[in-house]
Amino acid sequence: MNANAPLLQLKGVSKRFGPVQALNNVDFEVKAGEVVGLVGDNGAGKSTLVKTIAGIYSPDEGEFYFDGQPVHINGPKAAVALGIATVYQDLALCDNLDTVANLFLGQEEIAGGVGTVVRQLDEVDMEHRSHELLDQLSVTIPSVRTDLTVRTESEASVSRAACSMSDSSSRPYLPRSRPRNMFWTMSRLSHSARSW
Repeated sequence: MNANAPLLQLKGVSKRFGPVQALNNVDFEVKAGEVVGLVGDNGAGKSTLVKTIAGIYSPDEGEFYFDGQPVHINGPKAAVALGIATVYQDLALCDNLDTVANLFLGQEEIAGGVGTVVRQLDEVDMEHRSHELLDQLSVTIPSVRTDLTVRTESEASVSRAACSMSDSSSRPYLPRSRPRNMFWTMSRLSHSARSW
């Protein structure tokens, strides 16, 4: 991969919802390791663009390139397979689940192997991987087996995105006391040659 070439590139992307033109001929690119902020007025299409990149919406027109190759993102799984993870403003967490369950939500690990009659979650491995991920990101959550608090939700949400990419954004709302740590975490993630 050329270090100056974009990791993700969109050309001429448009999206309509009935008579409403949400995106009109948008060009967008992100290089590996780059942290990008998407800023604009309400109704400018920021959420639509992010959801289009994440595979939630299909564009009406336009081209996507990943690492210089044309790609078709036809759903969230296709985006995740490319290493694209999204942290939504509402954080998309389940407050009735603990940190481990939230980190692996939708991508749970199954214990056993081929020929196993009863399939069950590999809670031990998921907990171990949760600790490793949180340590790598320097995220401090008192216990991965207790429910999330308002203080830890945003960190868990970004960690969840990193967790989904470890197998193969829009910045969430952060209380005023948390942005410095979140920016540090994003900076650390950007050094892993991923884009945010």
